[in-house]
Parts: sequence; structure tokens; C-alpha cells
Amino acid sequence: MNAVRRRIILFLLVLIFFHAAHILEEVWANFWPVGRYYSRETFLILNLVFFAIPLFVLYYFLLEKKWSVYLCLIYGIVMTLNGLGHNIMTLVTGKYFGGFAGGFSGIGLIAAGIPLAYYVSKHLKEIKSGKNG
Repeated sequence: MNAVRRRIILFLLVLIFFHAAHILEEVWANFWPVGRYYSRETFLILNLVFFAIPLFVLYYFLLEKKWSVYLCLIYGIVMTLNGLGHNIMTLVTGKYFGGFAGGFSGIGLIAAGIPLAYYVSKHLKEIKSGKNG
């Protein structure tokens, strides 16, 4: 396994950690849809279903399935945008509790999502040039 793949795995694991923290933060700090559109339990169940997706992506990435590399890229980008969105909307509205809770863990999503996307892009170039290992 080359250094780029090891870094992808590292940042994918870190991003999954912050994703779990993000779900807990949203539930704890009452992200605006909780109580308005979803019960706390329903919101948590829906997010746990979504949380299973990156676990499958990690599993198939470890098995070296090429399609999982693209899903890693998508996951990194989506989670980076999620973190940015929570922080921007908290700043714009000035409302965290009962508002756009998720900004603290959102910083972690950004900090792990950007390097994940970078290393996945680098890995895709290696795959296309035939240098993956």
C-alpha cells in the first residue's frame, strides 16, 4: 500500500469520527429540523443510516474497489460543504442552539474533508497513470 492510500485511509477515518461527532452535536444542540420536522429519535435514526454509507465506502476502499475511490471523493466534498454550511449559517443567523448547531464538529469535517479530497484526487491521477500501488 502506497503513502497516498494510507493518507486516504487516515483522513477517511478522521472524517468518519468527526461525522459521528457532528451527528451527536446536532442532536444535543437541537439542530433546527429536530423538533420542527423530526423527532429527536427519527433524526438520529436517519443520520445513523446516512452514517453507514461512509463505513461501507471505507470497507470497499480497503478491498481496493475502484468505484469506492470516487465515493471517498464525494464524501470528502459533501462533508466539507456540510461543515462550511453549518458555520456560515451560524454566523449569518447568530443562532447555534435551536439553529444551525453543528459548527464545532463542522470545523473537523472541513479539516478532514479537504485533505481527504486532495489525496483521493492524487490517487485517481495515480490510477489513471498506472502508478497505483
